[in-house]
Amino acid sequence: MNTQRTSAFLMANLGSEVTRLISARERNNQAQIGACYKRSLTILKEIFSMPDMHTRVAEINILSDLIHDLANANPMLHVSRKNIVSYFTPFSIRVVNSQNRGALVR
Repeated sequence: MNTQRTSAFLMANLGSEVTRLISARERNNQAQIGACYKRSLTILKEIFSMPDMHTRVAEINILSDLIHDLANANPMLHVSRKNIVSYFTPFSIRVVNSQNRGALVR
């Protein structure tokens, strides 16, 4: 399955990476925190380049701040895992639904 890298796809992937970052933080796994942080920044960079995301710069900047904070040794923000999952879930559902529609057409 070759999924097109839409903004929804990238946001869903960012959600997975941020969830892994939170898990690594809970286990105090510094190596994994660093790896998740790096992958998150790569995805964020790609999201920033998407034309349809130019109207959502403020939102993406907030996500960027959150990711930087999660990777920080002394985080200042306190966002629950449940809130993170709730934010990113609609993107994942949109991607899955678009893949299912494509499968029905083939």
